[in-house]
Amino acid sequence: MEQHPTSSPSPAQRAADASAEMDAAGAKVTVSAVRARAGVSMEAARLGVEQWRTQSRQPEIPMPETVQRIFASAWATAVSDADARYQSDREAARELVAAAAAEAQEAGKLVDTEAARAEAEKERAIAAEQEVARLRGQLTEEAARHQGERRLAAEALETEQTRTQEAREALAEARGALAILQEQAALYWNKTETHKKEGIKE
Repeated sequence: MEQHPTSSPSPAQRAADASAEMDAAGAKVTVSAVRARAGVSMEAARLGVEQWRTQSRQPEIPMPETVQRIFASAWATAVSDADARYQSDREAARELVAAAAAEAQEAGKLVDTEAARAEAEKERAIAAEQEVARLRGQLTEEAARHQGERRLAAEALETEQTRTQEAREALAEARGALAILQEQAALYWNKTETHKKEGIKE
């Protein structure tokens, strides 16, 4: 019986078989790994990997109509719930924004009030400082005036004391001169009386 030679698989087929063997063994299927395992060219390895991926891909199973309706209903409910939550969150956010704006407005009014009060306090403080400066100047002037008056009074007192001392000295001199005159007058009258008595005796 004549035997016919069997045809060997193509390089791409060997690469596809090697890819299946590697996947079954849990190895990572890459073009380089398949090329090394199958001993083929890089192009053959690439074609073999693509062929293996096409053959190993599972066919898509159509979804039953009942499941589609359930899914559509669940999806619509989820969308409605999400929209309701969105509307609620948006209203809550609007309320928060409005409350924050009101608080900011109140805070602004409070700041304006405090600023006005601080400005008024500043003006009163400036006025008080000016009044204190004026009073200090007035007191300085009064002190200088009183000091001048005291100095003038002291000078006048010293002058008066000098005059009094001079008057006392002049009075003492006058009293001394008067005493001398009185003595001289007494001597004169004594001599006169003596001469008169002697004249009478003669």
